Amino acid sequence: MNTRTVVLFGFFAALWIFGLVGQLHSAEAGMRYLALSMAILAVGVWRWQPRPALRRRFRDRQRPPE
Repeated sequence: MNTRTVVLFGFFAALWIFGLVGQLHSAEAGMRYLALSMAILAVGVWRWQPRPALRRRFRDRQRPPE
């Protein structure tokens, strides 16, 4: 992971935490925020496609030795 990616993830994490703190005025609002965040994360993970080189290395690692 390069520096730019780490900075970008840190920025988005700070925005997410800022939004969560803003929703802590009630337990119901906080739970809705967390549920929506988890739904967005689930869609992102579901749609994520591994790079072909990573798939190839993983596939080669699973074969039994000859």
